[in-house]
Amino acid sequence: MTALEKKAMGIIRAKISNCPHPSQTFVIEALRSPQFLVQKEEKFQVMKGRALKTKQVLDSGKYTDAWDYYPFNSGYFMCLKLKTVEAEKLRVHLLDKYGVGAISTTKTDLRIAFSCIAEENIQELFDIIYQGVKDLA
Repeated sequence: MTALEKKAMGIIRAKISNCPHPSQTFVIEALRSPQFLVQKEEKFQVMKGRALKTKQVLDSGKYTDAWDYYPFNSGYFMCLKLKTVEAEKLRVHLLDKYGVGAISTTKTDLRIAFSCIAEENIQELFDIIYQGVKDLA
């Protein structure tokens, strides 16, 4: 019985310690690909374009009565500092009425993940958020 128990424990350890092997293999192969650097640069340009478009839209002055935005320099997330409505109420309203997801981090701060929004849709995203603020004001 002891020998069987030790063999079972060995099999379990071997399987658990090897579970990331397939994903690690895929990553290694991707990094070795001759197309890796080209694809990496393409994705960088996509994310950079989204970040720059987001800044352009936010700097338009169109939304100054509803929010300010915190400085950001990445291509993933940014936060709005709401002036007239609570972030959690706006978050729920945007999700229920417009199907737009965001994260309320404080009473006044709404986190937006613009990294998943196509550059051509960023203006529309902030217009919807603005409309949500107006709906609740």
